[in-house]
Amino acid sequence: METVVYLCILLASIALIWRAGDIFVDSACEIARGLGISRAVVGLTLVSFATTAPEFATSTIATATGSVGMAYGNAVGSVITNMGLILALATILSTIKIEKGSSKWGGTMLGLGIMAVFMTLDFELARIEASLLFLVTLLFLLVVSVKNSGGGGGREKVYLPKVFSLFVLGAAGVVVGSRLLVFSGVELASSLGVSEAVIGFTLIAFGTSVPELTTALISVSKKVPELSLGNILGANIMDLGWVLGVAGIISPLTVESNTLAFGNSVMLLAMVILLVSLTRNKRLGRLTGCMLLGLYGIYLLGMIIL
Repeated sequence: METVVYLCILLASIALIWRAGDIFVDSACEIARGLGISRAVVGLTLVSFATTAPEFATSTIATATGSVGMAYGNAVGSVITNMGLILALATILSTIKIEKGSSKWGGTMLGLGIMAVFMTLDFELARIEASLLFLVTLLFLLVVSVKNSGGGGGREKVYLPKVFSLFVLGAAGVVVGSRLLVFSGVELASSLGVSEAVIGFTLIAFGTSVPELTTALISVSKKVPELSLGNILGANIMDLGWVLGVAGIISPLTVESNTLAFGNSVMLLAMVILLVSLTRNKRLGRLTGCMLLGLYGIYLLGMIIL
């Protein structure tokens, strides 16, 4: 009987995520039109802020309850998943036009990644280091917001209070649906006798990235894939600056040796692949997607072996 209940919750959560994600993406595009800025910029700022809420909640709660080793691994794993799985799938399904400024955003992402890796060479992210990551990210977002306010093709008549309300409603639905998806998936797997290790490497690791995946897939289906590119770049910047920053300010974060050696290396390599593509091409195509997806496969295999 429990299995049937968890299965119903699982199916309901998928329906909630997809419907809320539909509202979320539509309202994000409306906000871009109303403010006169590009969809990529909205993806970089508002959308990425909303979709990284699960990572933020997971890392800050883990840190506050004493599980300081989980926070850094969660953030790095989310960054790798964002590029290696989500952006890879989006580019394989549809080529993405690279908008002006994307290479600079990618450079900021790589810069924060290098900072985080350098700061954790002693297997710890101290409060002062976490504060620096947070301040750099805050400064970057302020600069992007100021530079792009009112630009990007002119404003259109949009009733912003209503659109922002729908945006918040859609974001909340995606986050709540993601939590229900992970909960029901874990309980369903447990009731079927699947080991905790398998659950951890699959459902839990995947769960916090469901909002980004939903945004990417719906953006592609609505033929606005540039929103997903901005979202992934923004989400990675948020994961490294907002998620790690706040968690590290709450308490210094310890870094496990396999995360330091393997996870950090894969993260930086994926960032370099993406940045080179953003700098040299006008569009992100299937080749970049396949390279990132292949790297993600290597990452999963390495984490299982290690």
